[in-house]
Amino acid sequence: MKILHLNASDAGSTGKIVLDICDEAIRRGYDCVSVFSKKTRASRSDIKEYSCSLPYEQGIYRRLSYVHGLHYGFAPISTARILGILRKEKPDVVHLHSINCAMVNIYRLLGYLKKHKISTVVTNHAEFFYTGSCPHALDCERWKTGCGKCPMLLYASESKMFDRTHTAWCKMKKAFSGHERISVVSVSPWVYNRSISSPIMQNIPQSVILNGVNNCVFDYIPKEKARDALEISKNEKIILHVTANFSDLESDSKGGRYLLELARRFEGENVSILVVGKHSTIENLPTNITLTGSIKDQKKLALYYAAADITVVVSKRETFGMTVAESLCCGTPVVGFKSGGSESIAINEYSEFLPYDNVDSLESAIRNKWLDFKSEEAAVKISNAAKNAYSAKEMARKYCNLYESMVGEDK
Repeated sequence: MKILHLNASDAGSTGKIVLDICDEAIRRGYDCVSVFSKKTRASRSDIKEYSCSLPYEQGIYRRLSYVHGLHYGFAPISTARILGILRKEKPDVVHLHSINCAMVNIYRLLGYLKKHKISTVVTNHAEFFYTGSCPHALDCERWKTGCGKCPMLLYASESKMFDRTHTAWCKMKKAFSGHERISVVSVSPWVYNRSISSPIMQNIPQSVILNGVNNCVFDYIPKEKARDALEISKNEKIILHVTANFSDLESDSKGGRYLLELARRFEGENVSILVVGKHSTIENLPTNITLTGSIKDQKKLALYYAAADITVVVSKRETFGMTVAESLCCGTPVVGFKSGGSESIAINEYSEFLPYDNVDSLESAIRNKWLDFKSEEAAVKISNAAKNAYSAKEMARKYCNLYESMVGEDK
């Protein structure tokens, strides 16, 4: 069997998921092909890899989206390359991941897979497949009735000029409709419940496969050992926040402004807040916050999780919540705002989620329970429970079983 993965990146969270699945597929004796926009990591000799976008190509397509308003229906040159790769490789299964980054005409791609009756797996890492436009629909539910008259046009379509969200919705529905060899996987129960309610996904087999975490990296580490390695004080309570980007902007859905407000409430106390992730310049940063910047070394990131007393998440919307899974695997409880996916995949005994933007409730939960919850005994229990729930090997096993069932059905 030959499986071809199509993803915007060869790295990052979805890039790691692709590699985890490939590891299991190769173990079973299958051939793996990975297609992504551009090369960012060292090549794998056991995976056939293709880059489909030239430098600046995606940027050009994004700018053109401002005019035509269909940002999933353009990318003509890279789409031609991808279709050429499909004709060359002749995969038994094509697995579509996060392909919403101006790398392919999704409608044309799905039409090709449907026409040639190629078994197709689609993973809802975000929401755009079932909303038709929005990567995260937030509080809007117009995608349930066909979109149009979009209340957040630029965010949904990357267009400042034309509202073509209804056209995009119809095109996405048509692209999925009639594909007899397709299966849609959601990364959390919350995403699954939304996906099955979308008219775009009508009459398509759907299931849930939780994202996996590398349990060889994200595992229990004694707190003191982690703090020694990071040269962090052993006497302070530490609140950890891990994010792709940290800012204080009102428009930032990652909620950095709420963490800053939380930090101000703990100033003068024996509590430090560590922020891992890219960050902008922030004026009047509370004295108890340390911005570490991005950490690409996963083993070092695991040390930060293990060194913390709690991890706080303040995003408005998450389809899964990898920070939640990674923190729990390292034995550290999680507290934060309800964001959809995060609370649906979390382990209830070791986490708590409050109404979004309610800093009073967040502070109260931290002070009254979670800041003193973690002991070494508790950390071991949390880690063991989480490693059972979020196993990269188990995730990969379920995907490979799905591939086998679909190819078996085709035969």
